[in-house]
Amino acid sequence: MKRNYFKSFLAKLLVLVCAFSMLLSVSTLEAKAANETLLNTYGATYGYSGTCINLYQLRDAKQLSILKQHFNSITLENEMKPDALLGGSARLIPVSQAKSMGYYIPDNYRESSVPQINFNTVDEVMKICYNNGLKMRAHTLVWHSQTPSWFFRNNYAGYGGFVNQQTMDARLEMYIKTVMNHVYTSQYGSVVYAWDVCNEVLHAENSGWEAVYGNNKTNATYVKKAFTFAYQTLEYFKLTDSVKLFYNDFNTYIERDKVITLVNYINQGKKICAGVGMQSHLGTNYPSVDYYMQALNAFLRAGFEVQITELDISNKGDADMANYTYQLMKQVNGAKKNGGKITGVTWWGLSDQTTWIKNSKPLLFSTPGNPKQSYYKAIQAYTETFGAAGGQSQNQPKPQPQPSNENVNNNSTASISNGWYYLKNTNSQRYLTVEGDSAKAATNVCISKGTGVKGQKWYVENKGNGYITLKSGLGNFMLDVANGKDEDGANLQIYDAYGHDAQQFIVKNTKNSGVYTIGTKSSNGTKYIDVYNHGKTDGTNVCQWTFYGNPNQEWIFEPVNNSATQAKSQEQAQPKQENKPVEQPQTQPKAQETQPEETKAEGLDLSYSINSWGSGYNVNLKLENKTGKSVNGWTVKIKKNNVKIDSSWNMNVKTDGDYYVLTPVDWNKTIADGQSIEIGFQGSGNIGNSIDAKLQ
Repeated sequence: MKRNYFKSFLAKLLVLVCAFSMLLSVSTLEAKAANETLLNTYGATYGYSGTCINLYQLRDAKQLSILKQHFNSITLENEMKPDALLGGSARLIPVSQAKSMGYYIPDNYRESSVPQINFNTVDEVMKICYNNGLKMRAHTLVWHSQTPSWFFRNNYAGYGGFVNQQTMDARLEMYIKTVMNHVYTSQYGSVVYAWDVCNEVLHAENSGWEAVYGNNKTNATYVKKAFTFAYQTLEYFKLTDSVKLFYNDFNTYIERDKVITLVNYINQGKKICAGVGMQSHLGTNYPSVDYYMQALNAFLRAGFEVQITELDISNKGDADMANYTYQLMKQVNGAKKNGGKITGVTWWGLSDQTTWIKNSKPLLFSTPGNPKQSYYKAIQAYTETFGAAGGQSQNQPKPQPQPSNENVNNNSTASISNGWYYLKNTNSQRYLTVEGDSAKAATNVCISKGTGVKGQKWYVENKGNGYITLKSGLGNFMLDVANGKDEDGANLQIYDAYGHDAQQFIVKNTKNSGVYTIGTKSSNGTKYIDVYNHGKTDGTNVCQWTFYGNPNQEWIFEPVNNSATQAKSQEQAQPKQENKPVEQPQTQPKAQETQPEETKAEGLDLSYSINSWGSGYNVNLKLENKTGKSVNGWTVKIKKNNVKIDSSWNMNVKTDGDYYVLTPVDWNKTIADGQSIEIGFQGSGNIGNSIDAKLQ
């Protein structure tokens, strides 16, 4: 009896010791990881630590701040997919208008119109990323699931028959090059470092792609064409070394051999697909970590770059997920340390609050900024492999750029007298201009026609060290290399005048008298003020780029009011009319004297389309004004028992009892007569064929 009692006591004591030991272990682990984040561990070694996000989250200052602590890369969940850009029904515009808007129209495009593409969300997201030091994976250009059916049909009409392959080839090239051109001609386009060109081709069924091109998988011709068009765009913008193209898919551990066959087919003749995006929607019950790693290692052996693009882990509880996370990341880190070209890990959501998987908690954070056991296990897996935060795989040292001889400017340094100047680019015959004539720090500079506004005036001051500063006519701001970066494409802006390296420039002579190049001190004179992509149109962004001696990097200093030899105050330096730059601005239309008339919402037509994929759906709503006058303000109400709005675009969402209340954002409040706008949202779960949506 005593022996049994002793055994019972000993067993209980061991349980308490084990429990205390586990508690101490978790506590020690959390304390050890206190100074380590996903950003200074995985971000430092892999290059990119990413998350899936929606615009409404990026607009939330708190969520954005938390995001930046752990991630340096974002992927839009749905807002860059074809249906988000194209809309539920085609908004056709003439080809001539499309060309004037910057659309790419290939020579074999035979149709008289193209569908208008809505870049509003993409533009806002790129700007937020640019202003917050974030990079962006562009997801996705070609996908069977969220591409509207009308895109494949005659006259872009949902009821039309499917077009032939030649017509679709032209549409595909138009769409891909227009979207990519829009990104890389934007002043914020440098944030996009990777594209999921094609998504889930191996799982496409009964889509427009199959209807037009046939049920090919590992040798799908439209896929190779899509990558070719995308790569041609990168070549045009000289981005093939810095931007990568990926084939992205789920269940890659099942489809491993087919993925390898498809990517090799894409790369026949020339390597244009960098590698594979492994979506990695995993579960602790399946696949096993070993099974997953067999696929990842197979891709690496095939010579592919791998990015883990959509990682989440369905599980039976926190401890179950934590154990799986540790085992998974331990092996992924091992593959990286052994030289595997794995260049990013993207978790598919900021926290369990915004996961796409219903009734699951598959992410590292329970709510934004509140880590789970799995987070600490992911950090532990990193530090056990690489050491302290910020470690770099010794097998993959980061190469340091070395300027080649042809990229060194050996011209003599020029002497520019102190004074006020206009700076004219010889290639575009446009002037260095503060965008919007805005007297605000961090405002971009661009080129535009000469008008003589303050934002085109620059005061040269020699610093006595071979460098000058360029003070803006708008006030106490100087021309500035954003963040003092020494890299191609670094943005030029104005910033508070302090005269440090980011605001100092060296002027070099060229073979043409009176024509100069302007180097940046932040690059030690290796990079020069450059009009992006040889642009010649108003608003083209100005950045710095490695010297190559093209007129795109050449500038003329035109004195303001012939007073450049004297240091004058801003007031004294106003140019006379005859000394303004020779190009005069186009006549501007007079402002409307009256505001758009407020029209009741019932004068609008409301239509919608539903795109469901079983576990979720997108709903696109179109408001079209046929009232004969402008509409200023609108409200749409949708009954909650029809839908669940997880994320939205182009609108504000509030709740009122049993209804969602949708109202405009600033830019789409007013709808001119004959015009339309599109709004939409994404939800999880199932949805019927109709919703109860009404204009109020």
